[in-house]
Amino acid sequence: MRILLLAVATLALSACQSAAEKRAAETGEIDATNATTEEVSKLIQIAQPKAAMTPGKWTLALRVVSTDLSALSSAARGTQEQAIKALERNSTACRTKDELKPIDLSQLEKVAGTCTYPRYQSKGGKLDAVIECKKDGAPDTVLHAVGTTGPNGFDVKLDQKTGAPGQAGYIALTLQATGKRVGACPA
Repeated sequence: MRILLLAVATLALSACQSAAEKRAAETGEIDATNATTEEVSKLIQIAQPKAAMTPGKWTLALRVVSTDLSALSSAARGTQEQAIKALERNSTACRTKDELKPIDLSQLEKVAGTCTYPRYQSKGGKLDAVIECKKDGAPDTVLHAVGTTGPNGFDVKLDQKTGAPGQAGYIALTLQATGKRVGACPA
């Protein structure tokens, strides 16, 4: 009787799961359109067991590729340039499973406002995501992430545009994030 109840419960739960959630669970791939942060975060969490990066020794880098701060005042431009330059990182260290988890998209909303995802695709080792964020009293921000991801490395370019070209406060920024697993860590 208990086995029958478990089977019925499993069927009931699987019926609640969307096709996108089933695909994420089975393949680790995500294909979402016009989704919310909650929806994409859930898909990322479901896909994680199949799409996880391998713990070990990793070389990680974040570099600024380009910036357009021309719409800012001289004083604001200097402050922004320093803050952007401070984003750059280069390290080699042992990384645990927890340290290699995907970013928490809810943290993005704390900074950029309410976000929607016209497109979030992570499949076949490729990432292509467009994120649009709106925050009261601030210019809209559009992020486009494109690149490759896998268990032993990633290479992702992130383009961010806040506001509109030629308007006060416009900022455009391109970052390149790379990571490569270079071996095992000492026990």
